[in-house]
Amino acid sequence: MPIAKRRILFLITTADWGGAQHFIFIAAKEARKRGYEVMLAAGEAGELEARCREARLYFRRLKTVKRSISPLADLAALHEIRLLIRDFKPDVVHLNSSKMSVVGSMAAYLEKVPLTIYRIGGWAFLEKLGWLKRLIYLKSEQWSASKKDIIVTVHPADEALAKKLHITPRQKIITIPNGIDLINFDRVSLSKNDARQALGLDENKIIIGTTANFYPAKNLPWYLEALAPLLRADTNLEVVIIGDGPERGNIVDIIKKFGLEKSVRLVGRRDNAGALLKAFDIFCLPSSKEGMPWALLEAMAASLPCVATDIGACRWMLENGAGLVIPPNDVQALTEAMKTLISNSELRQKFGQAARLEVQNRFKLENTLNKTLGLLGTTV
Repeated sequence: MPIAKRRILFLITTADWGGAQHFIFIAAKEARKRGYEVMLAAGEAGELEARCREARLYFRRLKTVKRSISPLADLAALHEIRLLIRDFKPDVVHLNSSKMSVVGSMAAYLEKVPLTIYRIGGWAFLEKLGWLKRLIYLKSEQWSASKKDIIVTVHPADEALAKKLHITPRQKIITIPNGIDLINFDRVSLSKNDARQALGLDENKIIIGTTANFYPAKNLPWYLEALAPLLRADTNLEVVIIGDGPERGNIVDIIKKFGLEKSVRLVGRRDNAGALLKAFDIFCLPSSKEGMPWALLEAMAASLPCVATDIGACRWMLENGAGLVIPPNDVQALTEAMKTLISNSELRQKFGQAARLEVQNRFKLENTLNKTLGLLGTTV
């Protein structure tokens, strides 16, 4: 079958903009550029749908797909996805997110799709959940693996863990890390002064920045509480967070509780968040669960000194002196890392340069897309 006639269906649980949505959006655009017919489908409304409409990518909103686990709703979602597959007739189904791992793979299996690929940004059973929910996620991944041809992880530790836990697809499991197009990234990036003006920030303060959706896994309430003593002691410091989400109320409560109204700024979601990163002097990712975070990757591309918790791919990403890695939820380690970088501008510059070099050498978007779309060649 000629490549121009091949069809790829990208499935993800929700259209809320995040790392997985960012990936399938750029992968879909590249696949279309290379001659494939592409459709993206997701449950619930969100930014992914708007971006697809703007880019003229074929998008379908799934009415029955929800983030939470619900046997009846999930059976309805299975039926809806099967109907979509019958209508679009994809040669490849590309699954993203834990819900689609199970529901999407079963739909593709029942509809006899030639190739099913599952890309997992981070195993859900590693999250802070009750033991029963963790077990359900693990058993679901183990059971549904046999309905997939290829599983793609974004860093080697997740691949090794999958093999250890017998999450075994029909063909293979491989690692393809995320990547950045540095030429385009640099083209749209604002200078430090321009980025600070765009965010309304004081040009003389030391800015500790973060970009994140306000979800529990991002650990932002803990992060602000942990930094509160440092922020109260040094009026030249300011924490800036780009993003929004359901945890906003909890974050605002922490700001009020610890009197951080003058030292913490929530600037909301920004479409051009990556272009604004040079406004920061230090980037921090305090998450309790990640895969290979795009936020950290973009901060590295922006030559920022980074502090990240030792979860997911973060330690692997910050190898070769590219940043500081601390244990999750360790207040003392976070405080000491911040003090070290705040007090030493030369060290900040050294870490930032090393971070940029890691992106140049290891995390190119061209490689990510070539390897990802190269998997489609196994379609029969």
